Amino acid sequence: MLKQKQAFHQAQIAHQKELLHAIIESQEAERKRIGQDLHDDVGTTISGLRLLIEMFKPAMHDDKKYLEFSQSSKAIIDKIVKDVRNISHNLSPTTLRYYGLTAAVTEHCTIINQSGKLKITLDNQAENVVEQLALSTSTAFYRVLEELINNTIKHSGASAAAIAFTTNDNVLCVNYTDNGKGIPVDQVTLKKGMGMQNIESRLLNINATYSLVANTSNGFGIKIEYPLTNIKFK
Repeated sequence: MLKQKQAFHQAQIAHQKELLHAIIESQEAERKRIGQDLHDDVGTTISGLRLLIEMFKPAMHDDKKYLEFSQSSKAIIDKIVKDVRNISHNLSPTTLRYYGLTAAVTEHCTIINQSGKLKITLDNQAENVVEQLALSTSTAFYRVLEELINNTIKHSGASAAAIAFTTNDNVLCVNYTDNGKGIPVDQVTLKKGMGMQNIESRLLNINATYSLVANTSNGFGIKIEYPLTNIKFK
């Protein structure tokens, strides 16, 4: 009876992991579709509108007012194009698919640094391993880091964050830290928010584990460990 219960429990866990994998894969597929539609359809249409404004010049007009109208319209359109491009990138980063995890994380950090919201540094001492990860695994790590960065910007009050990839005893380690307000020790095991639940789901899907650093004075920290024996290479 005990063996049957254990076997049933293991089967339930395996089924739950299969469902989680299917959900995450469908989410990524939908992100990719929406991102491509935004880039191809909306982006192209808006760029066409900008071209029409440049070409349009009525026979009777006030040169100064027309110039102001044209410049302000093109400025608004340029902002919309940039916003659409950023949304498309966040939904489905093409850099991740074509150039790998290191390039995608570097690009995302550059965008955040340029925005002035946060100063992020990236130290990749495991590039040979990271660049051989399968796309599904790379996507999981990218989404987790994206969520961590968003949480830092929204909730921590931090001015700087750091990402480090290392290998140790046949384990790929991803360390993320910031210099924000951190997590009180008595809140580490409390009910997690949606962001942390998303991170847990992504890591569970690739059989990775994590541990949090509880510290109120030195900021937030999380260490993710992924055994090299679990790594699915390209």
